[in-house]
Amino acid sequence: MSGDSMDWENLEPDKYNIVKKHFTKGRGGRKIRHVTLHHMAMIGDVDKCVAVWNDRPASAHYCIDQYGKIGQAVNDWDTAWSNANLRSNQESITIEHSNSGGANQDWPISEATREAGAHLVAAICRYYKLGRPESGKTVRFHSIESGGSTGCPWHLRPGHKYHDSYIARAQWWYDQMGKKAAPKPAPKPAPKPQPKGDTTMTDFDQINRRYKSRVPGSKVTMTPLDMVRNTDAHAFLILQKIERLEQKIDQLTEGK
Repeated sequence: MSGDSMDWENLEPDKYNIVKKHFTKGRGGRKIRHVTLHHMAMIGDVDKCVAVWNDRPASAHYCIDQYGKIGQAVNDWDTAWSNANLRSNQESITIEHSNSGGANQDWPISEATREAGAHLVAAICRYYKLGRPESGKTVRFHSIESGGSTGCPWHLRPGHKYHDSYIARAQWWYDQMGKKAAPKPAPKPAPKPQPKGDTTMTDFDQINRRYKSRVPGSKVTMTPLDMVRNTDAHAFLILQKIERLEQKIDQLTEGK
């Protein structure tokens, strides 16, 4: 499977093999503006590319093997020697695609390599906020950037057999990467356990609506909750009644 350990969101490749020469530190003060596509003109991976570039004044940022594994040879913040065009090199991230056959087979590129390349283009466009992959704008080609001095990237060029499907897949991946998962609703808090026999205020409200009573000796209608709140007043009235009864008993006793 292509890009098994690739971190697409953060552009962390499956493997690093950074070249020691034939690249330029920094980007000459320029910003990354596009991706440029290449083909290797061989069957290889990042290690084979670096071996070639050790002897040849050339390099690229990413190399994709015939199985879709992605290696990095030049850091994004440095300038690879790829496009035979200084400004283009300074403003571009370059991708080398392995072939799956040689010149006698007309330099084919496997589906796994093309799929990984399209996904990588989308990830670069997302990461650097270049916009949706578009041929000739955010996605460019060695043959055009070099002024026609090469046929690279061969079948990935505009008008050739891989171009349209490659750009379409890059756009599809770009769109997929832009979709955010819907946020999960926050879990509802668990209800607090109520002690046995506990009566909540809601229960009191229901009782108050259903039942009414009267405080003895009063014409004022009271709810059960009011009675609870007025327990002291109720007791005071009872004590008053007892005191009056005692006074009447004393009067009766004295009158005998």
